[in-house]
Amino acid sequence: MIELRDYQKTAVEKICDFFNSDKHKAKLYLSTGVGKTAIIVSALQVIISNKSNISIAILTSRHEISNQTKSLMMEVNVDISIASSIKEFSEQKVLITTYQDVIKSQSNLSAFDLVICDEAHFIKIEEHMQSLFIEHTKFLGVLQQIESSDNWFNDSECLFSYMIQDAVRDGYSIYVREREFIQRFFIKLLNYQGYINILNDVKISGSNKNLRPDIIAEKNKETVVIEVKAYRGIHNSKVIINNALRQILDYKKEILLYNKNKKFTFIIVLPCEIDEKVKSEIYEQFDVIIWDIGNLIYLCEENKELLQLLFGNITYSSMNLKAKKPLGSKNDEKIINILSESEDHSSDHYIEELKKCKPGKSNKADKKYESICTNIIKYLFGTEFYRTEEQYNTGDEMFRMDLLCSLKGTTEFWRFLISFYKTKFVVFEYKNYSDFIPQNLIYITEKYLFPVALRNVAFIISRRGFDSNAEAAALGCLRENGKLIISITDEDLVKMLVMKKNGEEPSDYLLDKVEQFLMSVSK
Repeated sequence: MIELRDYQKTAVEKICDFFNSDKHKAKLYLSTGVGKTAIIVSALQVIISNKSNISIAILTSRHEISNQTKSLMMEVNVDISIASSIKEFSEQKVLITTYQDVIKSQSNLSAFDLVICDEAHFIKIEEHMQSLFIEHTKFLGVLQQIESSDNWFNDSECLFSYMIQDAVRDGYSIYVREREFIQRFFIKLLNYQGYINILNDVKISGSNKNLRPDIIAEKNKETVVIEVKAYRGIHNSKVIINNALRQILDYKKEILLYNKNKKFTFIIVLPCEIDEKVKSEIYEQFDVIIWDIGNLIYLCEENKELLQLLFGNITYSSMNLKAKKPLGSKNDEKIINILSESEDHSSDHYIEELKKCKPGKSNKADKKYESICTNIIKYLFGTEFYRTEEQYNTGDEMFRMDLLCSLKGTTEFWRFLISFYKTKFVVFEYKNYSDFIPQNLIYITEKYLFPVALRNVAFIISRRGFDSNAEAAALGCLRENGKLIISITDEDLVKMLVMKKNGEEPSDYLLDKVEQFLMSVSK
């Protein structure tokens, strides 16, 4: 069984209740990053275990999502037979495929008792889609945000809603890579090293604040508090390390305030290379231990399976990495009030500003949105830019770009853009539309990009992202002209702001997003 959070358990219960009801159609709102795949798979487990003679289909927008869902399904229950296409489906209990597969095969879904439509905003009220839906089959739509009025699930009951803002409020980590690193490797390492009572993502007991360290465990009669940061590159800046330090010191101050008679060890896990002098200084000054990639190798080098898991969860070469023994805790009981008085509340401020800003042009909301987004981009990535120019006109005054930035290439993502897209500059455009972005705006933005000027990458920031035609247009721009145009939504901005607040590298999120986009490209 999958270990679920409280809100995920509630979502699973709602899905099961819907399946056992007389309702034909319903929907859930689940943001990407809150574990919707785990929710869907867990609900299927419960439904199939209670009713064996049923068939369930899961439809997704991309093969990558289908494969991810299928992998998790097979991981938690290998006894369930799964088909990966309509043509392949016969006696299996579950079909996991794409909308395109169903449409191309011109098949209806009458063989299924339940159809779960992931990213259901792709289903519009169009004649060729109506043939998919059968009266006796139940349909559950999983949406990421408030859908447009022509969505097929627009008139259905909402069973449950859990968005990024809810995860932020409840103190949950929303960065998928970090959670995967913890679940796939780090908890196994702790078990191997003799840690007991390992708890993942739990609230600090006794505190009035909703603070959730990644791991709380026990070893040698001490409580160990661990914060994990899963960065993409082998090197990271001092700013990023300080942000991670500030977060665990926040935990430390609160824990020691309510637990004065217990012994604690505080550890930051950074699977990248950290200078030994920096680790020693942090340990001596704050009694906080840092485990970097060398320390992680040392802790599991006698276990080949763990070592392979570790190397499988880092994105850079392991060729020249060396094992290094971690520092030990001083184990004193001194309570150190080391939190900076100027704590960083900018992320919370920008999230609130985004929430307050209304879509459209009324009362100059479009200008307000532009200002908020520019401030957010500078806050998230300002150290990556040599120069930033707002409302920048080209020399012939033919084009005006909302924000033009020149790159340093310090972190992995921006180095990736410089190396593979031969770009020195990136363009940010803002669209305060209430609906999805249409394809004509992709072609307008494409005109701003010019290889000779080393300007080959653009980001369009909007409330809801691209519609299906705009996504196709962006793919076309990449295939035909090598120009990369990426969508960033409000939800993406919130996720990166939370990452910044939590001491994580927000550009890692963009690298994941671009990789997913590139994986969808065909000839």
